[in-house]
Amino acid sequence: MTTSRTGTGRWKRARERVLADAQASGLTVCPSCHVDLDYELGKRPNSAEVDHVVPHARGGTDEPHNLRVLCRQCNQRRGDRAGLPPTPRTSSAPVEPFPWSRAW
Repeated sequence: MTTSRTGTGRWKRARERVLADAQASGLTVCPSCHVDLDYELGKRPNSAEVDHVVPHARGGTDEPHNLRVLCRQCNQRRGDRAGLPPTPRTSSAPVEPFPWSRAW
C-alpha cells in the first residue's frame, strides 16, 4: 500500500522550511503571475504554496533546490508538467512588482 507523499513528515518539514525562507527573503508576489501572496490563509487562489520545479511525478525530489513558492492558482494550473507556461498578458509592457512588495 502506497501512502501519500504530501502526508510524510519529511515533506511537511521541507514545505515549512521553503515557505519560511521565502517569507524571510521578502517574496510577497507570485514569481509567475505577480499576484500578492497570502502566507496566512490556505486554499485561496493567492495562497502561497510550495511547488516542485521538476514534478515529483516526473522524478523530482523534495530537496530545497527543487522547491519554490508560487500562488495556489499557478501551482494548480501547472499540475505535473515540467515547465510553467507564461502567464497571458493583456499588454506587452513588462510587469513591475508593486513597490511595497520589494524587500527594503
